[in-house]
Amino acid sequence: MKDTGNLKGKTYFVIMAGGVGTRFWPASRETLPKQFLDVLGVGRSLIQMTYDRIRPLVDPERIIVLTHENYRDKVMDHLPELPVGNILVEPSRQNTAPCVAYVSFHLEARDPDAKIVILPADHLITREIDFRDILVRAIDYVADHEEILTLGMSPHRPDTGYGYIHLGQTTEVESIFHVASFREKPSLELAEQYLNEGGYVWNAGIFISRVDTLLSAFQEHAMDIFNILYGPGRYGEEGEKRFIQDRYPTTPSISLDYAIMEKARNIVCYVADIGWSDVGTWRSLYDLRREGEGDVVTNGPQEHYEISDSHTLMIHSPTNKKVLIRGLERMLIVDQEDILMIWPLEAEQNIKEARNKLGRKWNLE
Repeated sequence: MKDTGNLKGKTYFVIMAGGVGTRFWPASRETLPKQFLDVLGVGRSLIQMTYDRIRPLVDPERIIVLTHENYRDKVMDHLPELPVGNILVEPSRQNTAPCVAYVSFHLEARDPDAKIVILPADHLITREIDFRDILVRAIDYVADHEEILTLGMSPHRPDTGYGYIHLGQTTEVESIFHVASFREKPSLELAEQYLNEGGYVWNAGIFISRVDTLLSAFQEHAMDIFNILYGPGRYGEEGEKRFIQDRYPTTPSISLDYAIMEKARNIVCYVADIGWSDVGTWRSLYDLRREGEGDVVTNGPQEHYEISDSHTLMIHSPTNKKVLIRGLERMLIVDQEDILMIWPLEAEQNIKEARNKLGRKWNLE
């Protein structure tokens, strides 16, 4: 049931779905990246779950997917409700800053007063009602403030796989803080220090703003991207696709964090506790889904698994395959049609290196 009456003015929800997810290899590939995978075995892909999560707030006409041109058809297959014109494609991968600039110019042409919620397609959120409530409050906030709001997730472990946000002074709104600084993925020692000190949250890569506020930030802090993609009369017209195909590949490849967030002074952070994971790695999926230390996490029906004398396993296998395991501990097992990977959970940060070495050799990229 939609609740659009709680949103001030027109708000567009943008799902970023152009990445490959190399750290989720070998399930995630160039031909089928993780946003199109059913990693939980629930019959819905990550992009479908992201769509489902925001659908109670907004009609499909105000949901936009920005993806690589190779995945346009996959987006249409996974989200058949979405208007075809709401699938924007990038002709090359230039990281998140050019993506956000592109969709901001596109939305400005639709509605100069629009607000925008930017969501990665491959995150998991378990407390979805709380998430929607927070989005409504965040949208209300940016409607009245010329600020870019990012969601920061309350950390519950010293994770070295996430960037961190150092919170500054509070705003007049509870749970919304000015941002003192952004911190890169830390060492374990530094992550433990952040957790002990408090005042640090995980950077979730979820952004809420007015479109004019975002474009002003690009004009001030990322003038090169702004100038390349600036095209009065181009957006929302027949020539938009050709304009983007010509201009977009010439933009710098840079993240929104580096291009804007770390430079701008008008950044605020809404601290949230919504059962979030970016599913950036197999370990993050395991940590999200396990119920307790020593659990075995699987993606198929429990009756398909016979596991004994084994602890702390993450198993991703075809949902129709039977699995028999004995005597394994702290392992990741990924069974694809063309490759079986058995890998220590503690070493999962090295999977990307294996993918780079073997993906092309075995034609598994």
